[in-house]
Amino acid sequence: MRFLRAPVLPLDDPLLPEGTRGDPSSVASAKQPPTEPWRLLVWLAGRRKGLMLSALITSGIALGALPVLPFFLTGAVDHGLRERDWGALTFWSLGMVLAGLVTAAMIVWSHRLTVFWRADASYRVLQLATRKVNRLGDDLRKKLTTGEVVSVGATDINRISWAIDSLAPTAGCLTGLIAVGVLLFNTSVALGLTIFIGVFVVGLITGPLLTRLQNRQEQYRERVGDITERASDIVSGLRVLRGIGGEARFNASYRRDSDALRSAGYKVAGPTAWLNSLGEGTPAILLGVVIWIAARQVAAGDLTPGQMVAAFGYTSAMLLPVHWLIGCTYRIIEGRVAAGKVCELLSTPEREVSGEIMPGPREGAELHDPESGLTVAGGELLAVASSDSEQVAEVFDRLGGFTESEARFGTVPVAQLDRDELRRRVLVADHDAYLFAGTVAAAVAARDGRDRVEAAIEAASAHDVIEALPDGLDTEVDNQARTLSGGQRQRLRLARAIAADPEALLLHEPTSAVDSHTEARIVDRLAETRGGRATAIATTSPLWLGRADKVAFVQGGKVVAHGTHRELIAAHADYRALVTRGES
Repeated sequence: MRFLRAPVLPLDDPLLPEGTRGDPSSVASAKQPPTEPWRLLVWLAGRRKGLMLSALITSGIALGALPVLPFFLTGAVDHGLRERDWGALTFWSLGMVLAGLVTAAMIVWSHRLTVFWRADASYRVLQLATRKVNRLGDDLRKKLTTGEVVSVGATDINRISWAIDSLAPTAGCLTGLIAVGVLLFNTSVALGLTIFIGVFVVGLITGPLLTRLQNRQEQYRERVGDITERASDIVSGLRVLRGIGGEARFNASYRRDSDALRSAGYKVAGPTAWLNSLGEGTPAILLGVVIWIAARQVAAGDLTPGQMVAAFGYTSAMLLPVHWLIGCTYRIIEGRVAAGKVCELLSTPEREVSGEIMPGPREGAELHDPESGLTVAGGELLAVASSDSEQVAEVFDRLGGFTESEARFGTVPVAQLDRDELRRRVLVADHDAYLFAGTVAAAVAARDGRDRVEAAIEAASAHDVIEALPDGLDTEVDNQARTLSGGQRQRLRLARAIAADPEALLLHEPTSAVDSHTEARIVDRLAETRGGRATAIATTSPLWLGRADKVAFVQGGKVVAHGTHRELIAAHADYRALVTRGES
């Protein structure tokens, strides 16, 4: 992941406040999104206010106009059919057709705007999550599990977008219900009260159901994250599991997690089924009650037949809004739970920059880590030898700015360097760094080394790897290039590091998986390619140690000796024992 350059926020990025786009200083001062679930949803919904208002208004017109159709039907029956007035019948019929066309057009336009609104919210959440993950950098794996991060991208972003998508229909449904109630009140007070009392009772019933649904959705989402993490562990370690005979054991644990996820899903299904039943059954019950009351009033002479037909139409027009309202409520609850997980990601503490950002030093400046005493001078090929390679990795991480430290680049503290400049000038390359899917050329070019791919392949002695592939550099490989051997992947990683051409290159065990003949070629070619630029290699290989300009011997996380390989062999017994494997 250290090979990825942090993406720079574009100056026309839609996350920037209006009026600040195009101003570089606005990138740093852009207002951060809220980290509370409901507030995050509201913030996402309101980022495009014009789009939001358009979607809400058209949805209100579309669903609020549905009850208007029975109004024209009443006029056609009472003033046209009953009085045999063909002119009035034509007028009311044409009005009903026109109202139907307007309603249909508004439904189509509302849906179109809502899709744009949903896509905009989805894109913004993706931006926020990606930018947060990028800012966390190497701290990501220390603070969040793979399952938590993957579930945000695979599940939560989609659910948040559908929650935003449901806001416009929800507003339209409420408008439609109010319109039905008002029209029924104008027709008959008893019919209007029936609708409002019915809706009120449904609200009382659905309140506790929605609370229970939200709690169970949260439990279900936790299980999704757990099983995603388990699956990721099994996939990444499948070869090792098979080698030590642990496949059956991990399969059993995966089955247990799957059973727990299924049980959590069943618990979500209960309140969901009740909500669906209310959505389907309530309008039908209210329709029956309204028709019964309206029929008695027609019989008593309090209503005309046209008004009875209108009452039936008003109540029927309520079927769709109620059904949609229940479904939209369910989606909004899902979106709130997903927003909570996104908020957890956004709230993950980042490593703070101590002091103001300072400009980088002159080219060729040395890197120095006071904690270990290691110095990587410009233009020097330095080998760092230690019996504990993790200690050297920690030193490299401090020099590369991946952990908090007092390390300095020239006279500038690494912690106060601009992160993008530091990544461009200082590269820490792990021997097992991630290889991304795509062509081999793209994998090696990585950040900005497209013009140096051929030279990097040569320096890493990886020409035989490329020649063995069906399409050479244009061969498509999957993530981690699993079809290649460990040594082949390691050489591609080394080629990628060389192609990046950083000012200071810190390599951790770059040839641990290759044979000695290939390693000898790599040592000579890398020394030639990196001539005049700072390069440090964590290794105990005599080939590297003998070729290095200087060797630093690290014990207990401190540099205890430095000099040439021959000098240390002669003067330091522990070093001699390490590099000769205890042989005299």
